[in-house]
Amino acid sequence: MAMKDMSTISVVMATYNGGRYLREQLDSIFQQTYPVHEIIIQDDCSTDDTVDIVREYMHEHSMVKLFVNEHNLGFSLNFKSAVLKATGDFIAISDQDDVWFPEKLAKQMAAIGTHDVCCSPCYKGQSPETWKLYKYKFSFEHQLFHSIYGHTMLCPRDFLQRDDSWLDGVCFDLSLTIQAYLHRGVVAVNEPLNWHRKHANEVTIGTETGKTNKLSPYIGGYRSYRKLQQNANWKLLYAHVFEHTTDCHPLVHRISGLLLKDDMLSLLRLCTICMRHKETIYPTNNTRGLAGSIRAFFFPFIHAYFNHKQYTIY
Repeated sequence: MAMKDMSTISVVMATYNGGRYLREQLDSIFQQTYPVHEIIIQDDCSTDDTVDIVREYMHEHSMVKLFVNEHNLGFSLNFKSAVLKATGDFIAISDQDDVWFPEKLAKQMAAIGTHDVCCSPCYKGQSPETWKLYKYKFSFEHQLFHSIYGHTMLCPRDFLQRDDSWLDGVCFDLSLTIQAYLHRGVVAVNEPLNWHRKHANEVTIGTETGKTNKLSPYIGGYRSYRKLQQNANWKLLYAHVFEHTTDCHPLVHRISGLLLKDDMLSLLRLCTICMRHKETIYPTNNTRGLAGSIRAFFFPFIHAYFNHKQYTIY
């Protein structure tokens, strides 16, 4: 296909004190087999050498465009602001410290079709020697609980630049995930296309850390779940999903309705649904036998224990 006939891609990266790994990620973007139209980098008041590194790349590559915030916007709002500056037909969201595999954009462009989001599994870890394949269920029912990773997303620009794609009060990738399923849908490339680097200083939506025993996600998870139900952002999110699935996505409609109710019978019904539909709701295939069914039954608690911070803006 001739270059002039190809859709253009903008890469959007939000940075904050990412100098240590930034060069490796930028180099992996320049090594893509699908041409990149522009790289929008918006820095959120870094105090390290991040901005200096970006300016080095700007001297060598005219496609690199740097914007520096006058004050700190935070993780999600910085991404939203940066996305609105993109001009490509499609936008690929990039973390500052990952590494993309050379055919990431080419394979996503071949797969996206008319969908709002194209995503993929990824490798996750501190180094290629220790990374593990992170692969979860690409279904609306599962993504009600756990969003698609933003750093794996390729989206049409008209979807990302619509204001209603960015729901208030939740992390941006959860918002984009929900809105994509409610509109033109999600498609996945079923192979890892990037390395999501894990390290102590990464900028992300945190999860529960520290020592846990096998019962913590169940006992502590119940407390986390009940606490989340009092969270205003939780209520707004699932009320939004419930309202917009009245005539479609019947199982999602039912689950979101139960997530909004705080009586014990509704909780038991929710857990039963998670067990009965474990093949699409539980994040892994570790659902065989009685133990697998028990894990699936308690999935709302397990999710709340490990992922409660995604309902807070960063």
